[in-house]
Amino acid sequence: MTSQGSSTGFAGVASGHPLATEAGIEALQCGGSAVDAALAAAFTQWVVNAPQCGPGGELVALVAGPSGTSRTDVFVYGGWSRTPLAVAAKRDAARDDLHEACRPLNAVVPGSLRGAEAVWRAHGRLDWASLFSGALAAAAGHTVTSHMAEVYAVAASKGHREALQRILGQQNAPKQGDTIHMPNLSRTLELVATQGADTFYLGELASQLVAAATAEGALLSHSDLEAVQPSVETAQRFEFDDIVLWLTPAPSQASITAALLAAAPYDADPARRDFAEAVAPVTEEQLSEFCRRGPALPSGTAVSTALDSSGLSATVVHSLASVPLGTGWVAGDTGVVFSDRVGTALSQRVDLPGCNPIPGAVLPHTLSAAHVQRRDAARWMTVATPGGDRQVQWLAQAIQRFRRGAEAAEIAGGPRWFVCPTRSRFGVPVGIGEPWYAFAEPGIEWHEDTEIAGYEVRRSANVGGGLQLVIANSQDVKLASDPRSGGTASTIQG
Repeated sequence: MTSQGSSTGFAGVASGHPLATEAGIEALQCGGSAVDAALAAAFTQWVVNAPQCGPGGELVALVAGPSGTSRTDVFVYGGWSRTPLAVAAKRDAARDDLHEACRPLNAVVPGSLRGAEAVWRAHGRLDWASLFSGALAAAAGHTVTSHMAEVYAVAASKGHREALQRILGQQNAPKQGDTIHMPNLSRTLELVATQGADTFYLGELASQLVAAATAEGALLSHSDLEAVQPSVETAQRFEFDDIVLWLTPAPSQASITAALLAAAPYDADPARRDFAEAVAPVTEEQLSEFCRRGPALPSGTAVSTALDSSGLSATVVHSLASVPLGTGWVAGDTGVVFSDRVGTALSQRVDLPGCNPIPGAVLPHTLSAAHVQRRDAARWMTVATPGGDRQVQWLAQAIQRFRRGAEAAEIAGGPRWFVCPTRSRFGVPVGIGEPWYAFAEPGIEWHEDTEIAGYEVRRSANVGGGLQLVIANSQDVKLASDPRSGGTASTIQG
């Protein structure tokens, strides 16, 4: 879906769910900034896209602009997850693989709310509590979309029925059209809205989380939560002949996107064979090296992107990691599902030294976002996408389309491909040393071939989606939402 307006006094939101987009638009209508809108959408996604994101995971926000000023300073606010301080004591000496994801032991120390709080303090205009109005309304009852019905079905198939019971009051995955309620998560978000992020890390909610962890086998402690702080950094800058590119810095793997673009033939169509043959081998090399340095698990992720009438753009990427519902562990009756990425820090594999347990370590991650501007300053784009290790690949394809002058709808919805190990369509770490394959949608030039650049081709009607973007030039501004994941884009006059 694409929404368009003129470049003067224009604002909008794109997200992976209609209710999240509505929440972001409401924030803009109340005088909020792009950051307020992106956060309001993100907090609503914690409810309507609950198996994929939430306060028990990770979050990164990239902010650029506003127009009329230098866009050379693009800032990144990270709410990164950590390994608990007690992780070293729990290492299983017999394990030589990476992880068993679905258990409380693998729960991270989550950073989402600290990252959200940091970007709001820097760029927000609305009061903190108002950003949760859409989330609280959705938690009181909302209708399951076709896309989310599929996500819930995957969560149930992975054995997360106890988690579904704690979240929804039922063990079966809800169907499309069902109305679901999340009273436990609603109470948690109400506390966060009224008392601030400190309640999650230092206050009443922190005590509930630690008590549940102690009772149910997670390693989370008060010391862990008290130590969580956001990161605030300037985005990594990369210069090409025609564009300047800013990407989320470490612990994100986003810099790989720049390497992929550098390997691509100039102005090549990302759906064509020559682009894939140049980029695919570099992808394997770069992702494998990154994952040897640390446990960058694939992410069940959500994205919201917003623009306000000043030209400030913001995108928020947030995650529970791995399969839907992360660990499958919900902390007591808080409704908070925890990301499962600690499991990757319990490996003894000598080829993955970065996955050995380091207490309190910030975990490398796939969460990636980009801002790109033509050198002639005629056009710019802020963009992010879900997809684990696919994120850097899809960002490269989106940016290549932007370089070629494609419209917003084509950038968001154009055919995609990616390469990954055989063991998982999503994650590199567990598949290092395994054969790699190329997955391609219809519309990719080599979709019907058996091989590309030495990779066996596996055809897919839909390789996954969720890309959200804002794109502008001197005449107009457009927001677009990837149709693969049922999201929406909407615009208003500022």
